[in-house]
Amino acid sequence: MRGKILWFAVAIALSIAAIAWFLWGVDWQLLGDELASVRVGWVALAAGLLLGEFAIRALRWKVLLRPLGRNARVIDLWAAQVIGAAVNTVLPARLGEVAKPVVAARRTGHPIVAVVATSVMERVYDLFGLVTILLLMVVVLPAEGSAEGELVTRLKLYGGLAGAAAIVAMSIFFFLATRKVAARGIFERIVGLAPAPVGRPFLSLFDGFVAGLGNARDARGLWQAGLLSIWMWANGALAIFMLFKAFDMDLPFGAACFVAVAIALAVVVPQAPGFIGVFHAVILKTMMLWGQPLAAGQGFALIFWAVSFVPVTAVGLLAIWREGLSLSSLREARAQFPSEPPGAPPHVEPRST
Repeated sequence: MRGKILWFAVAIALSIAAIAWFLWGVDWQLLGDELASVRVGWVALAAGLLLGEFAIRALRWKVLLRPLGRNARVIDLWAAQVIGAAVNTVLPARLGEVAKPVVAARRTGHPIVAVVATSVMERVYDLFGLVTILLLMVVVLPAEGSAEGELVTRLKLYGGLAGAAAIVAMSIFFFLATRKVAARGIFERIVGLAPAPVGRPFLSLFDGFVAGLGNARDARGLWQAGLLSIWMWANGALAIFMLFKAFDMDLPFGAACFVAVAIALAVVVPQAPGFIGVFHAVILKTMMLWGQPLAAGQGFALIFWAVSFVPVTAVGLLAIWREGLSLSSLREARAQFPSEPPGAPPHVEPRST
C-alpha cells in the first residue's frame, strides 16, 4: 500500500510539474487564435480514426484469443477495450488493465487468467508495431537539412535498438509457447522454493500465460496479428497527420510517425488520471522540435489530447454503465489476480498514439 501511495504521489507531482511547464508564459490571445482557426473537419476525421483504433485492437485480440478454443465476438472485445481505456483515463492505478480482461472473460467465457495472459502478446505486438512505425519514419523522412539529418541519424540508432529488444522479447515469448513442458519444469522448480500457498497461484498464472501465447503455434494468427498491429499504428500516425492538416502545419508524414512514437513512450510515465500534464508537455516539446511556434504547439497538444481521450472515454463510460461495472467489483477482481496484469494501457492506451 505504501508503494502504491508513493507511486501515485510521484505521478501527481510529475503531472503538476508538466502542466506548469506547459502553461508557463502562455499567450492566451495567440492560443485562442490558434484554436479558433483549427479546421474542424480534419479534427473530426482524426477523432474518428483514433476511436476506430479500438476496433482494430478488438480484432487483433480476437486473433490472439483464438487458440483458447472459443470464437470471441469482436463487439464483446471492443466493449472490453473501450471500458479499459475509459477506466485508465478517469481512475488511478491502471485499473483499466483489470476492467478489460474482466469484461472480456465475462463476455467470452474464457478463463480470466488466460485472458490476462494475452495482454502479454498484445504488448509484444505493440512493440512490433512501434518498431515498424520507427522504421517507416526513417524511410519517409527527408534527409535534407542539418537538423533533420541529425534527427534521422539518431532515430536510426534508437530504432535499431528498439528492434533488437523486440526480437529478443518475441523470441522469449515464442519459446515459452512452443516449449511448454521444458519451460514449465524450470518455472515449477523456481516457484517450488516458495511455500505451496504462494507458489501455486504463480504456477497457475504461468499455465494461463502459456495458454495465451498459444497463438505462437498458429502461423496464420501470427501474420494476422502482426499486420493488424502495423495497421493500428499506421492508423494512429495518420490521425496525427490529419491534425497537422487541421492546424495548417506543413509537416511530413514522417513527423506524424515521430509524434506517435513520442507519445507512446510518454504515456507509460507515471502521471495523474486523464493523462493531464505529461501528455501535453511531450506533445508541445515534440512540436517545438519540428519548428512549430509555441502557441501552435500548445493548441495542437490540447486538441490532440481531446481527440485521443474524450470520445473513447465517453463511449467507455456508457459501456461501463451498460455492463454494470463498479469500482468495488474491479477491486475485488484485482485481488483475485495472482500478480499485476502484464503490460501497460495503449492508447494512448499507447495506444499507438
